Amino acid sequence: MDTLKEMGIKMDIYNYDNYVWFDYQDMGFDAIEDKSDRYIILEYMDLRELGDAENAERLRRIFNKVSKNCDVVISSSVKFTRYRRKILFIEEIPNLEGYLRYELEELIRATEIVNEELQKELEKENKTIEQNDLKDLESTPTKDLFIETITEMDCGYEVWHDKEAYFESIVFDYQTVKWRATFYESSRKVLIENLYSICGVELNNPDKLKKLREAINNANQQYDAIAIYDIDYKRYKMYAEVGYTIPFMAEMPNLISYLHSVLNALSDAYTDIKFEMEDPEEIEDKYHLYQEPS
Repeated sequence: MDTLKEMGIKMDIYNYDNYVWFDYQDMGFDAIEDKSDRYIILEYMDLRELGDAENAERLRRIFNKVSKNCDVVISSSVKFTRYRRKILFIEEIPNLEGYLRYELEELIRATEIVNEELQKELEKENKTIEQNDLKDLESTPTKDLFIETITEMDCGYEVWHDKEAYFESIVFDYQTVKWRATFYESSRKVLIENLYSICGVELNNPDKLKKLREAINNANQQYDAIAIYDIDYKRYKMYAEVGYTIPFMAEMPNLISYLHSVLNALSDAYTDIKFEMEDPEEIEDKYHLYQEPS
């Protein structure tokens, strides 16, 4: 007790002389004098509950590991955990104050190691859970993953029925345009393209054909989306279309934002080509149709 007083430590003495409670570094300790008057037992009681059987097994495994590396006895019950360290404590020991501080620091270090090991165990378990969840997601077909994503984006969709098609497709709406998504499960990729052609130009109209090619080239220079033209010789027309083949897999971060950016690029390319090919006279006629009579 004299040593504790010299250290300036506040303490409480219980009804029996061999039991002292004191505070050190904001932690409450007990000092129990051995019957031989040569040893004392330093004890810290952590009010950590064992919890369920899984957590209890985890903690006991950590306690056993720490006890082997520190001269500290760790025991646990349902309501708390005790850290105990038995030390020789006699007047012949030089610098008793420094000696006691060292022993208390060792006891504190044991509690810190337990907390560190527990944190490592929990992080390891959480990482395992995340990896298992990711494996489950990776096993999700590309089509199902894509549908889940556009559903979260509030895009309506329907299955595209084509008996001659080798790959599965769906049709969905985004920014007033209908798009078709075709799924390549083996490579986990999706081809997104407009369902209906942007515009059609007669093959015998060289001026409009030139204008359409320029509009397509401009779109390809500005956007990641690929703009192409397709010639239908039966109808004797050239059509403009935009499309983009993208990787689409569960391990990619933030799929919703990713898909939004892809669809926005497609929509911008689609809109630019459409506006480039609009006939000013037709636009003016449409405008007059909606004018209120004077």
